[in-house]
Amino acid sequence: MHTLELLPGIGKKLMWAILNERKKGDFKGFKDLTDRVKGLHYPEKLIDNRVEDELMDDKIKYRIFTTEPRRLPESRRR
Repeated sequence: MHTLELLPGIGKKLMWAILNERKKGDFKGFKDLTDRVKGLHYPEKLIDNRVEDELMDDKIKYRIFTTEPRRLPESRRR
């Protein structure tokens, strides 16, 4: 699985479209990304949703933007 597929709404088709466009040159920003990759709308919202998922779900398997929550030592738990 490619990291891009961890973003909600990105499947194999969009992933390959993004990767193929990236080979042609760096993306200058979100607007450039959406202009060059047809079918990709509001990538910033996809990222926002993924960050929110990672912050709200401490059992999420793969993390892109956050680290795993730290566990308090047994003596400090209430």
